[in-house]
Amino acid sequence: MTARVTIIGGGLAGLAAAESLSRFGANNVAIRLIESRRQTGGRAGSFHDSASGQTVDYCQHVAMGCCTNFIDFVRRMDLDRHFRVYDQLTFLHRSGSSRFAASRRIPPPLHLAGAFGRLSYLSWSQKCRVAYGVWRLMRTPESDLRQLTAKQWLIRNRQDDACIASFWDVILVSALGEHTRNAAADAAQKVILDGFASHPDASDVWVPAMPLSELFGIQATERIQRNGVDVVRGAPVRTVVRSDGPFQIRTAGEQQTADAVIAAVPWHQMAKIDWQMDNDRGQHWFTRFTSIPSSAITGIHLWLDRPITTLPHVVLVGTLAQWLFREPIAETKHHSTDDLIRETPVFYHQVVISGAVDIAGESKDALVSHVMQELRDFFPAARDAKLLRHRVVTDPNSVFSVTPQVQELRPATDTPVDGLFLAGDWVDTGWPSTMEGAVRSGRMAAARVAQRFGMTPSPLTPDLPPGRLYRWFSNSS
Repeated sequence: MTARVTIIGGGLAGLAAAESLSRFGANNVAIRLIESRRQTGGRAGSFHDSASGQTVDYCQHVAMGCCTNFIDFVRRMDLDRHFRVYDQLTFLHRSGSSRFAASRRIPPPLHLAGAFGRLSYLSWSQKCRVAYGVWRLMRTPESDLRQLTAKQWLIRNRQDDACIASFWDVILVSALGEHTRNAAADAAQKVILDGFASHPDASDVWVPAMPLSELFGIQATERIQRNGVDVVRGAPVRTVVRSDGPFQIRTAGEQQTADAVIAAVPWHQMAKIDWQMDNDRGQHWFTRFTSIPSSAITGIHLWLDRPITTLPHVVLVGTLAQWLFREPIAETKHHSTDDLIRETPVFYHQVVISGAVDIAGESKDALVSHVMQELRDFFPAARDAKLLRHRVVTDPNSVFSVTPQVQELRPATDTPVDGLFLAGDWVDTGWPSTMEGAVRSGRMAAARVAQRFGMTPSPLTPDLPPGRLYRWFSNSS
């Protein structure tokens, strides 16, 4: 018998669930993915800039080498060729620049010694503090970090305010989308150990080389459609009913039937669906997730008359701006003056600010002015650059706020309703709100559906294997 599965939500979690289930073939699983918007991809989306004709991502998304399931996901769909992979970061600070690159010749965690040593803006004592903090994270069981914020744990482990601001905040705020004063310590441990300390490839940076709307909204979606997935766009799900028998999924236009449902919608959207379940834990159980707070991320899009750096991306230290990304190819703007047609090159740059709650009350023009001054302070070429136009995009629900309290609220894949499963980066995957967490959640939900119908579930892609020396150093030894 063919199992009928409906996936509600076409973001990365929903796409990953559909891709995983589609491997079983149309004779075993009939999959329908319903997306409320006109395009799939969810928060990994883009907008059209009418002035240039460019398609621009709302906010720059990056993955890291430790994101094994996300990388496997894009490889299975032949999308990895649309990523640029970098094996080093450049930290730019008032006193100059520092190259952060893990050694491929020295076993972890000692492979980071040179990278830390090259952070010239840190004093020798601060470098020692950072090294001690990483070592303590390796030796601390995750259970000992619960109920602690990252900053609380760091202060308890000899990290002073200057060290936290100059190193830990620089890494963790961008990775978690939340400040260390609020972020859960166990989430910070995940970033530092899995993202840097455990494997030489973990800190590689994967940057999409095409707009996210093309990458996931079109190409990934077309791939799962070729695998037999029925994709329905522009159809918000209003009601999901379960009494005696299959699920009834109602949209504005029709009603559909499913034997299993994967709800792959964000935490703040769960209560917008009327969950009419056959037990007392229906709507009330789902609405509790509206108490999960969100954290904003701002993308500041700048079109300049010249490039201000030759680097593809830069991590900024001690500034409001956290990341700068540069599009290597300039567009050409044509305009006429009398009978003369002139061509003006236009260079696109994007600044990313995570955990953007601190700038919520600032006007967009004031924010752009502030950021442009920071860029002029860091990049000599920016001092004479002309800002041709700009756009500020802030998503107040970019990620969930990964506080210790929220970590306790994150649900498992299973729900109290038989046959209904959850997916989304907010589900308890062991990862913070990342593309990796989204893909893992979709695959985890797909595995539970497969088990339900007597099929062998597809396993998660294993993490990068830590070396023997790392295991000896760490608490896992």
